[in-house]
Amino acid sequence: MKVFTCLLLLLATTFLHAQVGIGTTTPSNAAMLEISGVTTAGAYKGFIPPRVATTANQASIAPTTTDIGLMVFVEETGCLDFWTGTAWESIYCSGGPSDIWINEFHYTNSGTDVNEFIEIAGPAGLDISGYYLVRYRADTGQPYGVILTLSGTIDDEENGYGALSVDANLRNDTSGFALVGPDGKVIQFLSYEGTITATGGPANGLTSINVGVVETTSTTATQSIHLTGTGNSFIDFAWSTSAVGQSTAGVKNIGQTFN
Repeated sequence: MKVFTCLLLLLATTFLHAQVGIGTTTPSNAAMLEISGVTTAGAYKGFIPPRVATTANQASIAPTTTDIGLMVFVEETGCLDFWTGTAWESIYCSGGPSDIWINEFHYTNSGTDVNEFIEIAGPAGLDISGYYLVRYRADTGQPYGVILTLSGTIDDEENGYGALSVDANLRNDTSGFALVGPDGKVIQFLSYEGTITATGGPANGLTSINVGVVETTSTTATQSIHLTGTGNSFIDFAWSTSAVGQSTAGVKNIGQTFN
């Protein structure tokens, strides 16, 4: 027992005062930890950082000013974020440098459904030709309808950001849509009234993020589900149902400030 205890103490001391290598016996002297991307069998592997599903999960981490450098990948935004000591900042987002996002939509209302649309927001001056939206149904996980191609240039509505929209005939049950970049990669995969695991199309194999807000047969044709808050990227805002008369397809949302 004494020998075992001494061995544990020796190992603990070694790890406290030396660099650690995973897959390598010669870690860099400048690094406390070095991970090799090559296995002993010669295969190549990657590194997966801690992942959380939503920005709400990320907020629940509640880091303090002493946690500078904390890193996490947020599946909802596709962003690898680090903590500056006062806020989360994105190192890189899978949507690419344009950093556009789904900003507002309307899918059902009392009576015959009208004014259905999906709105995109992002930096002013961006030509979104080549970007497109694919609608998904939950019962099959498959796309439905035609691809909604996007076109035009985002205008400057406030501090270098703006929005534009596309008409969209959306289903009234659990459904969603994927925002896809010109390279064919999914930027966002959102849904309403539940989640979807895509079984086809560009989002194949991905599970959607439920916006958590719904419209009903009591919703009016002048309402929508939109993002509100202050910021300049998707992560800065929160989903809510607009008031009557506050559906703003093609322009920034009421209750939304770009900074």
